[in-house]
Parts: sequence; C-alpha cells; structure tokens
Amino acid sequence: MGSVQKRQRLADGALGKVTWRVRYRDANGRQRSHSFARRFDAERFLERNGSDIQRGEWVDPILRRSSFADWADAWWGTTGKLRPNNRRGYWLLLKNHVLPYFGAWRLGAIDYLEVERFITEKLASGHCRKQVRQMVSVLSLIMKCAVKANARKDNPAAGHELRAPHGRAVEVPMLTMEQAASLVEHASSHYKAAMWLLIFTGMRPAELCGLRVQDVDLVRRIVHIRRTWSPVPGFDGGSWQYVAGPVKSQAGERVIPIPAWLCEQLAADLACRAPLRRDDPLIVNKQGRPVNRDTFRARVVRPALRSAGLPEDFRTYDIRHTHASLLIDDGANVLAVAQRMGHADPSVTLRVYGHLFEGVQEELTERLDRRRQAVARALPPKAAVVPLRPRRARTP
Repeated sequence: MGSVQKRQRLADGALGKVTWRVRYRDANGRQRSHSFARRFDAERFLERNGSDIQRGEWVDPILRRSSFADWADAWWGTTGKLRPNNRRGYWLLLKNHVLPYFGAWRLGAIDYLEVERFITEKLASGHCRKQVRQMVSVLSLIMKCAVKANARKDNPAAGHELRAPHGRAVEVPMLTMEQAASLVEHASSHYKAAMWLLIFTGMRPAELCGLRVQDVDLVRRIVHIRRTWSPVPGFDGGSWQYVAGPVKSQAGERVIPIPAWLCEQLAADLACRAPLRRDDPLIVNKQGRPVNRDTFRARVVRPALRSAGLPEDFRTYDIRHTHASLLIDDGANVLAVAQRMGHADPSVTLRVYGHLFEGVQEELTERLDRRRQAVARALPPKAAVVPLRPRRARTP
C-alpha cells in the first residue's frame, strides 16, 4: 500500500520543521511521494489513495494540475481518425468558444457549475441551443479523454440539459411537382438527369456527387447510395480539400428504385463518355471532371431557379425536403419515408416533416368508418327478437 515517514530538516545547525512524507505506488506501479505538515493528513491521504487505486478511480495529481489548454491540444492530436469535415467543425468550436473560456483553467478546477455558467453565457450572447450543445460536446470529449487518462474522476460536461424546446416542427421550404419539373426544365441539359435523381431519390447533394457508375443498375433500375464527395475548407493550417467518405450513418447506405425513363436518360449520358470505368463518377461537368455540392448549386441549381422564377435562396438540400413532401402527399407512412431518406431513427423524420402528416388521423378515421359501412351492408338483416314474458312469482 505505502508508508508514512517522519522528516525533520536541519536549518542553521538546528532542527527544522517536521514534515510527513507519504510513499506509495500508483496504479501503473510507479513510485510516488507526497509531503504533508501533519501526520493525520498524511495517513488519511494514504488510506484514501489506496482505496482509489483498488477501485480503479485513482487520479494522477500531476495531471490534474495541468492546464485545460494542454489537454485540449493532447485531445486534438487524437482526432486524426475522424472525417475532415467533422474535424473542422470541432476545430472551429474549440478555437472560437471552448478554449477562450476554459483555456487558462486547471483541469481539476473545472466543475459542473462552471460548465453551467459557460452554457448560460453562450445562450445570453445569442447562440442557439444547438450551437451551445455542440460546444459542450467538444468540452465533454476532452474531459472524457482526461478521465480515461486518470487525470480526472468525472466528466463535468456530462448531464447538462440542452434539448431544444418542444414545439411545432419547423417548416422547411419545398416545391410542388409542377415547380420541380419547371426547375429541371430550366436547368442545363447536361445536368437534367442529376436533377431528376435528386427529386426521385431524396439523396443529399454530397451523396449525389459521391455516386459512381457502378452504383447505378440500369437493368434492375436501382441506385445504390453508399458514399459522399464534399469540399472541406482549410483549418488548423491546412488547405482546401475534397474528401470522399461514407454516408452519414449506417441507415444512410440504402438502395432506391428509379423510373425506367430516368435509366434511359442516364444510359444516354453515359454512352457519350468513353472510355468509361465502373469507378468513375456518375455526375461530371462538361469537361468530364467530378462536381461537388458547392459548384453544383452555383452553376446548375441557382441559374435554373432564376430562369424558372423560383426563389434563389432555395437550397439544393431543399430538393431533399421536396422529395419527402411528395412521398407524404402520396400516403407514405413514417417508416417508409425514414428508410427512403436514410434516417436512422424515424423520430428524426417526424421532427422535420411532422407538420406534413397533419390530417392523417382524420383520414384514417374516415377509412375505418367506410370499412365498417361496407361490412354492415354485406351482413344479412337480423330477425326480430320477441321478448319473453316475465314469470309471476308463486304465493306460498
């Protein structure tokens, strides 16, 4: 476990102040020591320290006294395995919000209440709950790293309530089928098939740019969505780059059928590209180079919106919302829409498109009543039932 030794230093030829030194081995087996002015404090520290080691809750006091900025740098060095766009988001939150507030703090001095003060200050400065939740998430990741490295016992950034207030689902901009067809009609002929793919599949713009030739089966008339292609601006001293990666979640990898005429249009476009390999991008510009979501909006979607007389602030991503709206108008249920959109949880579909399902309950009640009326008409009429006379009670 350890030992407590009495120490008394000599000062100017005379006995100096008495101190008590604790010697022990930490959880990693390394020899450590700590001095106290009183024996009681030394013995209490040794007992408490031994209990923490046995329970696996021992905290390195040297690491606990280190600064939060040092731990933030150590954690940032472990994020190389993440997607570049996720790393960029973490980097912006860390440099602009988390480090300016906690950078000079000691790691062990940050507690739950101080994190609450951080949340209150950010909300008061005009940041929405979602942004503040992301800031606290980055802080929590750093604290988790410190807990696993035995620099802290707990994570003070965990357990904070930052959910969005309950209320009506936010209505997102959508197009009718007539407006969508007009948008495609005013788009460049080179990209008409790509525009129809967005409308008929509801895929994200980055997923459209990530499609390869092998992802489209023109015989079975299906498209397999399994990767993305998106630009990532420079951060942390890096330069602008284009990144190919997997879809957003496991549910995002999906297979969606497409109509036969769209397959014929895609086949005609691919026939003009020779030689063609299976791993080549499906959507390319007029020079044969792959396109990304930003250039697709600037050179294809925005000019088509302007020519069709539609609002130019309509985003390419809003075509995805249009797809969901058209499905719901045709009577698709929540689960089918969630699978089509690649949502891992149908509650996400309800939160975004819940207002589009208004009136469904009334329609379901009317359908049930129509079925009841049909069954009532098919049943034979019941025979009249003659009530029986009640018996008279006997007199004794």
